[in-house]
Amino acid sequence: MDINNKDKTMISFTDSKLLYEGRESLLSEVEIRRLLGTNCDKINSFIQLYLTYDGVFFPMQAMMFRHTFYPVAKGDWDKIEIGFFLKFDDIIKNRKPKLQNDSEMDYLVKTHIPFADDGCGNDIWIEISTGVIKVFYHEYSIEEGLIEIAPSFEDFCSSLENWTLK
Repeated sequence: MDINNKDKTMISFTDSKLLYEGRESLLSEVEIRRLLGTNCDKINSFIQLYLTYDGVFFPMQAMMFRHTFYPVAKGDWDKIEIGFFLKFDDIIKNRKPKLQNDSEMDYLVKTHIPFADDGCGNDIWIEISTGVIKVFYHEYSIEEGLIEIAPSFEDFCSSLENWTLK
């Protein structure tokens, strides 16, 4: 599925005060899709970002809030921190983890793409078939630690802001 001209607008971080540094991408759409092994159109905006930037660093750390998109009960995860978007080579490496007969992790890696990190080793993933964004807290089982945080890559990117003590 090719990205058409309408999709070629860069997914933007809409908070004009958000500080970020993107590495220039030399990747093509064909190369990205080949390396990811997918043709799904639910991740077009994700691919568009990687056509523009090969990773993004947030010098002040970025954050977003789940309650922007989902009901959050007291004690649930709400504030999600983002330190950086992975370089594309690191995405490919992270999708080939050293598995120890862990069928849940194997399924996660086959159906999701890790693309960001919170700075503490917890990954942000995009589900290939739906485009839904999730965080995985590695201290927990997949059942407890995999949490939906945004309905789409566009929503996720537009909800990012500079980290504060909110």
